[in-house]
Amino acid sequence: MEVSTLLADPAAIRLTHIVSADKSLTLVVSAGRRSAACPQCGCASVRVHSCYLRRVADLPWHGIAIRLELHTRRFFCVNEVCQRRIFCERLPSVVAAYARKTARLISALELIGFALGGEAGARLACELGLSVSPDTLLERIRRAASPELTTPRVLGVDDWAKRKGAAYGTILIDHEKHRPVDLLPDREAGTLAAWLREHPGVEIITRDRGGAYADGARQGAPDAIQVADRWHLLKNISEVFERLLNRHRKVLRQAASNVDAALGEVVVPITTGKRVEVNDDAVLGQQAAVLPETEEQIVDSEQQDADKRALYVTTQELKRQGLTINQIRLQVGRHHSTIARLFGADLYPERALRRRARKQASPFGTYLRRRWAEGCHNAKHLFDEIKAQGYGGSSVTIRRYVRGWRESVPIMFKTPLPKVPSPRAAVWLFLKPTTRLTDDEQKLTASIATLSPTIKRGWEMVQEFRRIVRERAGESLTSWIEAAAQSGMIEFENFVTNLRRDEAAVRAGLTQAWSNGQTEGQVNRLKYIKRQMFGRANFDLLKARVLHTN
Repeated sequence: MEVSTLLADPAAIRLTHIVSADKSLTLVVSAGRRSAACPQCGCASVRVHSCYLRRVADLPWHGIAIRLELHTRRFFCVNEVCQRRIFCERLPSVVAAYARKTARLISALELIGFALGGEAGARLACELGLSVSPDTLLERIRRAASPELTTPRVLGVDDWAKRKGAAYGTILIDHEKHRPVDLLPDREAGTLAAWLREHPGVEIITRDRGGAYADGARQGAPDAIQVADRWHLLKNISEVFERLLNRHRKVLRQAASNVDAALGEVVVPITTGKRVEVNDDAVLGQQAAVLPETEEQIVDSEQQDADKRALYVTTQELKRQGLTINQIRLQVGRHHSTIARLFGADLYPERALRRRARKQASPFGTYLRRRWAEGCHNAKHLFDEIKAQGYGGSSVTIRRYVRGWRESVPIMFKTPLPKVPSPRAAVWLFLKPTTRLTDDEQKLTASIATLSPTIKRGWEMVQEFRRIVRERAGESLTSWIEAAAQSGMIEFENFVTNLRRDEAAVRAGLTQAWSNGQTEGQVNRLKYIKRQMFGRANFDLLKARVLHTN
């Protein structure tokens, strides 16, 4: 191995010898230049005053710690007018003044810190043989030189969440260089306007449709062209269509019913407790034959009552022995609330209330069995019917009364009721290409359009707007705005009102090549860095890592 591959700067220092220890190596090196320049006046001098020793850490070799024992010198300044008479020899390519680590070791730590942060960076550094603490890495990030800030010609603006729903900041992107240029602590119009005034020269500003950024750009750079993001325009028109569908939910339900009716009905036997509507006489006869004619099918609670009585006796016996509720619970393996109730009861708590309730339902047993056989398996409906006949109990009692029937009787039911799509789901069905829709989804969208001419007209306007955005046909925007304003659909009329307030930026978005997609990608990178820091980073530290580029 050549010596030049081992030393930071072979032209500035030369290796004398190596001292080996158990877990480290010490390189004894000395300055190699004959003269040195005064750091104050820059005058070169060859007059040596004395020598001194510096010990600094260097990059490890295969995980082995390396230390430099640097023998360097002090010189006399030969410039008579210089105030510094004696100066120390500087070796900036090897180690900075007063530093305890070489320049290349500091650079490596900075890279690790910028990539991983404090805790994760320190763990990786220790595995690589670089002994460093998390706080040191964070300090290196803060001390690192900030990247040179040049005013971008095309500026992207977007917000990011410091704490979602509570605090937000602003990220500024240079579209031409594909890199962030600054982070602002909030998303107020005044903050953006002040930054633009401090950095004149921005010609194009891409943004979303937020009013704060529009005002800030107008105040800070009145001559700049504002460009509305095309993705946000497509998102806005989808939301308009969703609001239209939300106003016509009945149409969605009717269309789903029509499609379901066209598919036909299928009767499937299962054993479940779902409510059904069965009209097959054979099925009713089968159910009537297996339904209980007495209350024997109701879940018998006598055994449960005997077990609970035995638990009460055990609890009271352990209580007399001095055990606590928690100790008894652990010993008998029952829930704390159950033991606590039995622990504090002077007498065994009888279950008389439930038995009386069952007796209240008994006179209506024949009627309930007949209605169950007819296909009425909804306990609430049965409760309402017998309540009109004089029943004075609760609906809970009726649910318990028929519980055994649900578990033991094979129930015949039809296919489930049609699933009505939500307005948002319906929007996505309309947005999908027809080739990617199933036959049922195609029938559903066609049925919706047939049942409601308003929805059909709204979808046609959405399609036209999306075509204008995709093809950047800004010349067609005026006619579309006029048609939407006269459509009679309040959702589109409100959208046009807001669109006219920002019409210049929208038209620029439909004609300019720039958009805010790159800014959204940089926001995603910012979120990754913030979450990597567990959301606890100060603004200055987050800003340093976001603006850093390798």
